Amino acid sequence: MLPLLKRKARVLILDDDLAMQRLIAKLLSRQGYRVDVVSAAAPAIEKIAQTDYAVLLLDLMTPTEGGMTVIRHLKQSKPAMLSRVLLVTASPDAVLRAVAPDVAGVVQKPFEAPELIAAVERVAAQ
Repeated sequence: MLPLLKRKARVLILDDDLAMQRLIAKLLSRQGYRVDVVSAAAPAIEKIAQTDYAVLLLDLMTPTEGGMTVIRHLKQSKPAMLSRVLLVTASPDAVLRAVAPDVAGVVQKPFEAPELIAAVERVAAQ
C-alpha cells in the first residue's frame, strides 16, 4: 500500500489546452498539491476571489482571455498575488519580457516535469 501524501498547497492552472491541463494537474497532484483547472480568465478570477491559492499557473497564449487578463486583474485588485504567479507558456520573448518582472517566474513550454515541479515548490514555499 502506498503511503498517503501530505496534502500540500492549492494550485490553480489556467490553460486552454486540455492535454496540458491534464499533464500539469497530474504532475502536481502526484506531488500532493490540490489542483483546480480552468480554461479562461473569467473562471480563474472567480476562483481566485473564493480560494487562497499558493501558486497560479497561467498560460498567456489562449484564444480567449487568459493569463494576461488575470495578471491585469491582480495588478488592480490583489497585487500581492503576483508573487504567486508562474507563467507556463510558449509566448514569444517580447511578451515575456513585458510581463515577467511582475510575476514569480516563467516555465517555458515545452518543459521538463522536474523543472515545473521545482518552480511550483519554490513559489509555494514563499
